[in-house]
Amino acid sequence: MAMVDWNQILAAHGPTVWRTVYRLLGQHADALDCYQETFLAAYRSVQRRPVAHWPTFLTCLATRRAIDRLRQRGRSHRLFTTLDDVPEPVSHADSPVEQAQRAERLDEVRALLAGLPEKQAEVFWLNCIEAMQPLEIANHLEIRPGEVRVLLHRARTRLRSALEPRLPDSWRNR
Repeated sequence: MAMVDWNQILAAHGPTVWRTVYRLLGQHADALDCYQETFLAAYRSVQRRPVAHWPTFLTCLATRRAIDRLRQRGRSHRLFTTLDDVPEPVSHADSPVEQAQRAERLDEVRALLAGLPEKQAEVFWLNCIEAMQPLEIANHLEIRPGEVRVLLHRARTRLRSALEPRLPDSWRNR
């Protein structure tokens, strides 16, 4: 088995893993825990089999860990909000009301994503947020590309039907 230069792996792919977990979780403390869990899982996995493509492997692993954390969050409803839970402003041009509405929608999407079946949530995130192609997702998850497309369709359908009643009229039927 070849030696892995973990310092180089962290330098090259750490920022991508961080963006993935932070976008999904939206909380610094949870994202930091998930970031560490991702690299620990990668370290353990590399001892069993070599990694063909580090960016895909780490992004998929980070996505899986973050979705698991979202599910845990849903089971342990917090009764208070800490400063880490307050989202950063998205744009200086947005009003505070628009920022609050966007943050609420993002929280709804996160909660709905946590409620999807595991493979649907993972495929949706990897394709729609991480911009991975179905073939790349299929290769990493060891499933057929057609199955990726079916899972993606089902995830989009479930998310759309759950979100549509709450969307502004200008966003419907897109």
